[in-house]
Amino acid sequence: MATVDITPSPRVLRMLGQIDFAPWQCLAELIDNSIDAFIDQQRDGALGARPVINVYLPSEPELRSGEGVIEVVDNGRGMTLEQMESAVKAGYSGNDPLEKMGLFGMGFNISTARLGRKTEVWTTTSDSPNWTGIVIDFDTLEREKTFHAPVLSRPKSENELNEPTHGTVIKIESLEADRIGPLTRGMGKSKTKIRLGRIYGRVMQELGISILYDGARIQAWKHCTWGANRSVKTKDFGNVSAILPIEGEFSSRKYCNTCWVWLSDHEDVCSACGSDQDLTERNRTVRGWIGVQRYFDKNDYGIDLIRNGRVIETSNKSFFTFIDSDGEDLFEYPRDATHWGGRIVGELEIDFVRVSHQKDAFDKLDPEWKHVVSVVRGNSPLQPQIAKRMSLPPNDSPLARLYSAYRKGDAGLKSLVPGNEQGGGLNSGLVIEYKEKFYAGEYEFQSDEKLFDLVQRAERAKRGGSAGADEARGKFPIVGEKTKTPESQQSGSGKNLSKELSEVKDTRLSRVYEYPELPGNPKITVEAFSVSGPIEGKPFVVEPSGPVLRFRYSPRHNFFEDSLETPTDCLIVEMAHHFLALASETIKNWPLSVVSRQLRDRYFPDSVSDVNGIADQAESCLLDLKAYLEDSLPQVAQVPLDSLTETCVAQIRSNALRDEGADTEKATSLIQDGMFGRFLDSKYLVEVVENWPALVMDGKFYSQPFENIEEPLRARSLKGVLDCLDDLVWLSEDSCGTVNKDTAWRLRYARAIASLNLLNSWLA
Repeated sequence: MATVDITPSPRVLRMLGQIDFAPWQCLAELIDNSIDAFIDQQRDGALGARPVINVYLPSEPELRSGEGVIEVVDNGRGMTLEQMESAVKAGYSGNDPLEKMGLFGMGFNISTARLGRKTEVWTTTSDSPNWTGIVIDFDTLEREKTFHAPVLSRPKSENELNEPTHGTVIKIESLEADRIGPLTRGMGKSKTKIRLGRIYGRVMQELGISILYDGARIQAWKHCTWGANRSVKTKDFGNVSAILPIEGEFSSRKYCNTCWVWLSDHEDVCSACGSDQDLTERNRTVRGWIGVQRYFDKNDYGIDLIRNGRVIETSNKSFFTFIDSDGEDLFEYPRDATHWGGRIVGELEIDFVRVSHQKDAFDKLDPEWKHVVSVVRGNSPLQPQIAKRMSLPPNDSPLARLYSAYRKGDAGLKSLVPGNEQGGGLNSGLVIEYKEKFYAGEYEFQSDEKLFDLVQRAERAKRGGSAGADEARGKFPIVGEKTKTPESQQSGSGKNLSKELSEVKDTRLSRVYEYPELPGNPKITVEAFSVSGPIEGKPFVVEPSGPVLRFRYSPRHNFFEDSLETPTDCLIVEMAHHFLALASETIKNWPLSVVSRQLRDRYFPDSVSDVNGIADQAESCLLDLKAYLEDSLPQVAQVPLDSLTETCVAQIRSNALRDEGADTEKATSLIQDGMFGRFLDSKYLVEVVENWPALVMDGKFYSQPFENIEEPLRARSLKGVLDCLDDLVWLSEDSCGTVNKDTAWRLRYARAIASLNLLNSWLA
């Protein structure tokens, strides 16, 4: 019987001991081989029929009985015996590491050996009458002390000959049940499908590859970004598109195909193996894009790093930190809206940078990585003031442009942020719902039109414009189709009145809600309507019917007009009641206030007054003002020292000494030249604005009028801004640390939140 030699070299044996693949990584190694075959066909112009990869998994009874089998089947063009021998040999394969996903021939052996003790590989080409197979039975190889695996052959069936059939089958038996579990059951199975869709999403879309996982089609991941036609206007870069291409090409270099090492510009011999025999001249390019997600998230942002179509790292955030010449880190994003997170995302193909043996990270110590960083984020801080302070040139990299245009979280057109009808809210319940429907693949949510409508609505609300009377007040959205409901048909009215009420479906509140923490994971479908007139004299009516909850409210009822209560607040409480009823639970086990708060956190986060989050928003507003003053204050030089209080001058001198080693004389010079903005503590911003109101008002930073109005009105306008800034300073510095949050604290907190919203509405 013919055999193939799968003998590993001593070098490979050492490496095998260092590699610990997770179950999903083992599976990915096998899928890599199939995708490599499709990439080859595409390069040769012979991709042909729609490429498909099927992953077949064992059932739970099969796995427990020891009869389970995992199969990875593709319809690629198949391999010759020589190609298959190379693929399964436990050493470096003939794969080109710059053009193939399968970095190591040994990857096949590592992955199959970790999944099971026996592996069969069968392959055939369209013009072959037979399937050719290799059987690797590790128990037999160990028992017979051999590294030779038998080669088998079997004829194609009549149907396979007629089609004609081509492709490769990898079959793994004698499975390691504990190791296989995460691939076949429960949450592990779901996570594996999502992970495979994420790492192969790009190549699946580009080549039209379908991957079926235990019969279910894996959804190719794509980012939920604004379209390239959306843009934001900036002072430094003009209009900045929400999607920016990345193109970087570096000088070609010699590359050692034996050691997979790039030579430096003046090297002719590989520094690793000392040979000049297997060197080729290679191009080094960075290609891809960076852009802006339609929503903010604390974790789900960053740039995907890709090698030959496969995502190696998801949501890499290293580009958002500047490392200076001394190796000090400067974290730069997100700095605004930190409570909500970030939204800059992207995809970069960087085939020339080394990756780890597990193919889960790029080597950031590889000198080639610095070229990638330079192309994407430049070599100076993203923040102009910081770059200037470090005597570094302004940063005009793609990331710097996105940072300048989209770093803030102000709802509306200025930063392209969807929000609620108060002109704020960032990740409102509707934003979260649209995001979920995008990732669920619902067609009408794939474009950004629906979320852009929320951007426009927030913008209208901020300006108090054409959003309608209730919207201008920021309380009750009116969206959807109008219907007429005779009052006689209203629940329980018992009246026969001809007067008709106008109902408008509230699409913000109407949706499916879940509460998985409760027994049975109950779900409620809410149908919400805004009614034009009184509803039996009540502010709202709730009509439960099993898992459906019909909620109708009258926005002009005194219950809402004379209080801060909103229909959303009422619906949350009614849903909490109904969830407990559906789950047959009581308030003894599930306090109503706890259920209500969790529903609010999950579906209406913009309505949650989280103390730390509000403090972050206040600090963000003050930092923006400080950055603006840093640029604007030099216009008023010379600044007399007596224009600032002694405590303010002392604080500036102290910070200047701490940050830049400035002595008293230099600190005095900085103040007189108007260069002290960066040394101001937030509490002294109020003092600076009071001294130089013309710098920030009349549309320069805040839209409130100043110079073109009469003196009494001018003082009142300025006082309004100063009072609001005082509240922001309190929010950012003192509100969180208060131990006794008594009635007085709560009243001031409510006023401070109003000041925060008011200042945001005044931003020019």
